[in-house]
Amino acid sequence: MKIYLSPSMQRANLYAAGGTTEMHQCSRIAESAERALLRNGFEVLRAPMGQSAEDNVAQSNNWGADFHIPIHTNAGGGRGCVLFISSLDGVKYDFARSIFREIDAVTLYPSVYGVRARSFYETVSTRAPCLYVECEFHDSCELAEWIIDNTSTLGEAICRGICIAAGREYIAEESMERWKNIEDVPEGYRAVARRFIDSGALKGKSDGSLDITEDMLRVMEILRRYFEEE
Repeated sequence: MKIYLSPSMQRANLYAAGGTTEMHQCSRIAESAERALLRNGFEVLRAPMGQSAEDNVAQSNNWGADFHIPIHTNAGGGRGCVLFISSLDGVKYDFARSIFREIDAVTLYPSVYGVRARSFYETVSTRAPCLYVECEFHDSCELAEWIIDNTSTLGEAICRGICIAAGREYIAEESMERWKNIEDVPEGYRAVARRFIDSGALKGKSDGSLDITEDMLRVMEILRRYFEEE
């Protein structure tokens, strides 16, 4: 399943706290959602920060996404999440309700908004069903600070909602063993890890730890083989 993530490009929408904007925080949420979705076996394409909605729609349509997911935060004095779709029917409604429930479960206050039908540009212009996510309101200090501190929580909630609707068991980040040193890597993967370290492709974190998982090594090895065959 191919998921296109379209984070807000609204750089002029200022947060009530943190000296930041909707564009920057929604890009952080999208990055977290991307990591979670990849971990759970989805194909993901994430729009670069600040790219226009028109370019995002074109990229999503050309890629052949199965779902197109704009990620925004809201304003107007409310609180809680809301999901917008083109009409309240079909598979998009099932996925939208699932994502809404998972976000609503982690935000500070229960939402009164739910899933609503709207004819926004992205909800009516994508070939794939569009699930337009407004994660939370950013125009109060309390909620703006919460969003800033919980972009990973929101990204994981989006992924969890998709997994549930797709009938997949959600794989949480902490359930995947992470290897910090080459000595921690199981023998069967150690030669693969060493190959990428020696080539300079795998440099680890700034503290010197590798911080890798089995899935990361598998993907790197698959890509290496693919490009060598090309």
